[in-house]
This record gives sequence, structure tokens and C-alpha cells, in this order.
Amino acid sequence: SSHFGPNILAEGGASASAIQQGASLARVEMAVPRGQRAAKAGTSAVGVPIALMAGAGALVALFNSVSPHAWAVRAPFAISRVPRAPLVACGTKEAPCVIILKALIKEKGPPAARPPREKRMTEAQRMQDAITHAVVAVELLDWHGKLQGSLENSFRKSVYTPALPRLRRLTSRSMSAEEDFRIDKSGVKRSRPSRVHDSLLERQFTLGNLFTRHALVALQRRDDDTWNPLAQLRSRQAFMRTEVHPDEDPAAKELVSFSQAVIELPNGRQMEVRDRAVGHNDATPCIWILPVFVDHDRSTHAERQALLVILQSLPVAKDEGVPADIKGRARVWATHTPCISCLSSMCQFTRAFEGASLAVGFDVWKETRRWIGLKGPDMTPMGGNLEEKIVVEPDEID
Repeated sequence: SSHFGPNILAEGGASASAIQQGASLARVEMAVPRGQRAAKAGTSAVGVPIALMAGAGALVALFNSVSPHAWAVRAPFAISRVPRAPLVACGTKEAPCVIILKALIKEKGPPAARPPREKRMTEAQRMQDAITHAVVAVELLDWHGKLQGSLENSFRKSVYTPALPRLRRLTSRSMSAEEDFRIDKSGVKRSRPSRVHDSLLERQFTLGNLFTRHALVALQRRDDDTWNPLAQLRSRQAFMRTEVHPDEDPAAKELVSFSQAVIELPNGRQMEVRDRAVGHNDATPCIWILPVFVDHDRSTHAERQALLVILQSLPVAKDEGVPADIKGRARVWATHTPCISCLSSMCQFTRAFEGASLAVGFDVWKETRRWIGLKGPDMTPMGGNLEEKIVVEPDEID
């Protein structure tokens, strides 16, 4: 076979087609399993020598013409090693090799690109994702004064109305103790959950600025604005001391809540909390004020901690709540729109302290961040520099 390869190369195009046909026959022959080769050899004994001779000729032709690319010699015999892209011929002498490789690539081209895998979501997760987008849209439209009646009514019907009864039941023990704690007739809690298990409340992380205010009014938690300036001042002083940066989206551990309380003890004494700013804290927990888990743990949020700090200085009854003969009034001011967990904790405050009333107020973060720091945040639409001076030429004035 030492002089067989040069003769094939000298024949030009006619020998190229013969080589291509022989390579195809050889590849088909090699693709047959070993167990079937013997049976097939008995029925087609004449085709085997022809295929082997053609394959040997193709092997020699490839070896003589593509010596720098020695890995391509195995291409006609192994389908799994077919090159993924066509080789460019260096000269006219490599025409047979290029024809064979192009034929193989045409039969088995590069694999088609696969689309990116999408995260599989359950029906409840799809509902939660849709409500999250709706809350963000309603907040933005309300901030810019573009919230129309149709969208507001749709959000009220789909999100606010189903959640309000679930929040109202948390305001008293008579409506929630049996469902949450499975309390028997003797007052023993058969269940001690670490959070509120409510699928309707866990669908959304917040009700938004507008509907949180509506919920506070409906739940008798909304107060007048006479004490807002003091709460804003103390909260912003706390931001200054902790050197919080006025980012566009705040972190929960950087927020602060302002609280006031007046407690009337049975012996006639009165205990007052004049003003206190509470941040991301770890106060003594109370079984009657449980967080709601939405996306992550919200038990250490400042609004819930402000309520727990008031309760931890009071005596604890046998039922783990505040004794019924203690009365009081409390106020909480939030520097951010309360999430659904903090809103439910505000509802549960009267469940833990049955002789108290609670008033709640809050600022949206877009308003709070304007007063953080000495320079203030960057409020330009495209993130410009507040200290940059813009010079307007006289001919530019309209």
C-alpha cells in the first residue's frame, strides 16, 4: 500500500469521490456492533474487502496530505471524533481531505444551542411573584400620583381585601388563639409556633404605602400626625449617629423605629417611655407577637423590636402575656413602609397586651432618605452629581 496513496491523490476529483464513498462505507461498517459483524460478514462478504481497501486508501491519503493535523486521520472511522467546524485547506493538494471532512461535518453538524433553563415555580410561587410585581407597581404609581381607579380597585380586590381579615384576627386572643396555638379549655398551648402560619399573609411582603395606611385605619392603629415631628427628629438623629448611607433600597438592619409608651400599673404608679429609637435588635421574644416569614426571616425588624422592648419591661402573667389589670398606650413610628410581618406584629400587640392601645405612623423611605447625612442623597433621576454646577449660556435660554 506504499504506492496506493499517491495514485489516489493523482486522480483528482474522480478519486476524491471514490475516497468519500469508501470512507462512508468504512464508517458504516465500524458502527455495526461486534456481535452482529460476524453475521453481517457472512451475508455481505464481497463488500467488506472493498470497504477495507477504500478505507485504507483514505487513511493513506489523509496521512500524506494532512500530516500537521494528525488527529484528523481518525475522523473517517470514529463518528464521535468528527470535528465541529470545517477545516480550511492550505492548498489545492488537500482537496480530497477537505471534501471528506466537509462530507462528515455535513452529516453531523455542530449541536444546536439549548435555551437557558427556567426555574420551575409552583402555583403559589407564581402567585407570590405576581403580587410582588403588583405591589411595586402600585407604590411607584402612588408616589408619582398616577395611580388610577381601575388599578387601585384591582389591587384592593386581589390583595388588600383577602389580607385584611387575616390581620384583624391577630388583634385579639379570642379570634386567633385556638387556630395559632391550639389552646384547650384549661388554657394550655398545645402548639408553640415560631411564626404566623398564614398562606394569605405570606403571599406578599408588604401591602404598599397606600394600602398599609388603609389597613392601619381599618384596624384602629392609625394616629394623628401631631407627634410625627418628634419621631422624625429622633429617628434621623439615630441615622446620623450610626452613619447610615441613604441608599435607594435600605437594608433592614439599618432601619430604626421610634416608640413612646405610657403604662399604668395596678398600684397607681405610672411608667413612661418618653422617646426611644430602636433598631435591628434582639429583644426578649413574646409568644403572642410572632413574625411572618416571607422570603426571609423578619423577626428582627425594627418595628417588631420596638414593640417587644416595651413589653419586656412589664410583668408577665401565667398565659405569657401582660396581666389584664395593667393598662397602657403606645406609639410606634417607622422610617420605612412596614412589611407584612411588622404590620402583623402591630396587630398582635393588643393580643399580648390586652389592656393597651397602639398608634402607628410611618414615613416612606423616599422621604426618610432625604434627611439622612449632611449632604443628603443623590435624588437626580440619572444619578448625577449634586455639587456639579451647570452653566447655561444666554443663547440656550428659551
